[in-house]
Amino acid sequence: MQPDAPLLVFYDEECGYCRWSVAQLLRFDRDDSLRLIAIQSAEGERLLAAVPAHLRLASAHLIDGDGRLYSGGDAAAPIAAALPQLARTAPLLRRLSRPVNASYNLIAANRERIGRLVGSASRERADRAIAAHQAAFRSEAQ
Repeated sequence: MQPDAPLLVFYDEECGYCRWSVAQLLRFDRDDSLRLIAIQSAEGERLLAAVPAHLRLASAHLIDGDGRLYSGGDAAAPIAAALPQLARTAPLLRRLSRPVNASYNLIAANRERIGRLVGSASRERADRAIAAHQAAFRSEAQ
């Protein structure tokens, strides 16, 4: 990977809440700093080979331009740093890594229950946003 490459954000494509969550990040990604990849995809499996298979779907993951892997709440600060509207929060997220991880773990453990609060129209909008985002990256690669 290259330092100026987009951050690779891996999410569970079978989880409605997960899809909705990563689609929310796209609202802040005006510079194409993020590239969303489904964990279950062939590319996701290849790029996350260092993560034991039984842990891949336990949380979201991120690989930065230097090839560093972050999982769960540890991915929050690098993502925030890459998005100009959220960049000011990155140092705070780093300093508060323990509560950020605890919050992330609580949400991840209850994502099905929380996902029921996200309406079908919101999930459909999220799916369209993710599909458009992924199509744009595919067309850039060609």
